[in-house]
Amino acid sequence: SKLKYVDDVLHGNVTTIFSNTYTIQRAVSYADVLIGAVLVPGARAPVLVTKDMVSEMKPGSVIIDVSIDQGGSVETTRPTTHAEPIYKVQGVIHYGVPNIPASVPRTSTHVLTNATLPYIMDIASKGLRKAAEDDLSLAKGINVVNGVVTHQAVAQSFNAKWKSWDKVI
Repeated sequence: SKLKYVDDVLHGNVTTIFSNTYTIQRAVSYADVLIGAVLVPGARAPVLVTKDMVSEMKPGSVIIDVSIDQGGSVETTRPTTHAEPIYKVQGVIHYGVPNIPASVPRTSTHVLTNATLPYIMDIASKGLRKAAEDDLSLAKGINVVNGVVTHQAVAQSFNAKWKSWDKVI
């Protein structure tokens, strides 16, 4: 339903596909720009684009791996810096700067503040327990309470024990 929504809103100006190995490999082979943007909360991003897939790309194509903060979703990407943001592998330009929003601090702070302020206001007025009970998206974002890891994926990433947030508060 989300892919259909994107098709409807963008009036066919974007091609959407279901993500699987075949469709990724096919899309990568003709892509001029590939943006790796995979997030598994609290865990390493899965590698979805292999070195062999990158070798099929046209020379001069570009890979921007936004997932580099979580290890990268393209096998050939590695973290870079703003001083040296790009490098080439098999003729394909790679950009792997972690924390991309840091390059536009005022704008990213404004966006982050607007996104988080409603949660902060709810917590301030209701308390954490009631705010999380009322809003599942807030509850899913609780990682640590009183020094206890409360997000299972975060705990697994650090080989730590965890408890559900509602058992800690």
